[in-house]
Amino acid sequence: MNAPEASRGFTLLEMLVVIVLMSIGIGVVGFGLHKGLQQAADRQLLGQMVQALRTTRSAAIISGQTRETSFDLDRRTFKAPGKRPEQWPAEVGVQLNTAADLGEGGGAAFAFYPDGSSSGGNLLVFQGDRRWRIDVGWLTGSVKSRALP
Repeated sequence: MNAPEASRGFTLLEMLVVIVLMSIGIGVVGFGLHKGLQQAADRQLLGQMVQALRTTRSAAIISGQTRETSFDLDRRTFKAPGKRPEQWPAEVGVQLNTAADLGEGGGAAFAFYPDGSSSGGNLLVFQGDRRWRIDVGWLTGSVKSRALP
C-alpha cells in the first residue's frame, strides 16, 4: 500500500506566529504614526506663529505705521493685525522675552516698525521634552525658528 501523502497547508502554530508578527508590526506602525502626527501638529503651530510675526512686519513696512503681534498667555492666543486670534493647545507652553511696555492686558507683543526693525525678543515654545525657539531680530525684524536640544 501507498503511504498517505503529506497534507499541504499551514499548521496552527505557524498561523499563530504569523498573527503575532503582524500584530507587532501594526503596533509599531501605529505608534510611529501617532508620533509623526504630533510632530506635524507642533510644526504647524510654530509655522503659524512665525507667519503671524512675518505678516506683521510686512504690514508695518507697507502701511508705514507701527504694527504689533500680540500674545495673550492667559488665553493662550496670538494675533496679527487684521487676522483672527489663533489659539495654541493647553499642553503647549509659551514663554516670551520681549519689551515689557508692549501688549494689552495680560499679554505681551512684538512691535514692528515701518523701517523693518522691531522691538526684538524671542519666544520659547515647549511641549513635554521638546523645545523650540523663535527669535525676532531687533535691527532687521527677521523672524527665525529652530528646535532646541
